[in-house]
Amino acid sequence: MAAALSDYAPRAKDAHILDEKQVHGPPEKKQKIEETNIDPMTMNDEDDELPDMTDEEMDLYWRQVNESGGFDVDDFTHSFSYGRIEPMSEPWSDLRKKRFVDYSKEAIEKYNTEQKKNFKFKEVVKANAKVVQGVDYYITFKAEDASTGVIQTFQTLVYDGIEEREITLIRIKPISKQE
Repeated sequence: MAAALSDYAPRAKDAHILDEKQVHGPPEKKQKIEETNIDPMTMNDEDDELPDMTDEEMDLYWRQVNESGGFDVDDFTHSFSYGRIEPMSEPWSDLRKKRFVDYSKEAIEKYNTEQKKNFKFKEVVKANAKVVQGVDYYITFKAEDASTGVIQTFQTLVYDGIEEREITLIRIKPISKQE
């Protein structure tokens, strides 16, 4: 048995030996890398990063957050900022659309119970999201008052955590200064 193991060891070691072409690639490719002084092992993607939001963009963003509660913010995905509320661009996947519909229905049920109303969910208008320890979804949707037929626009803020989900806000969309 020992002879078999000792005989095996050199072959295992030899199996991992590669020739120069396998390790370093063809000579012409190696030469091109050396000529440009690029070390492929330390290359990074700094040039792929987004620029920070400008002061003007940051001012506009915070004004929109303060005026709308986070439900009506512009798309600033061309720039970067930590912890920002982002519009969820469409088209949504079936799973995401179902999630927004389910959360909206849950929210309108809560509203009906608390306000003693009878609104029926109609459609999701838009959604924004902010990553926290989970995700805060800012969902705008329409619902119809079953007794009058009047359609209202609602806003709900839903926290979707790892082990919990909570409707932290449900309201009829306030009329903004721009409307």
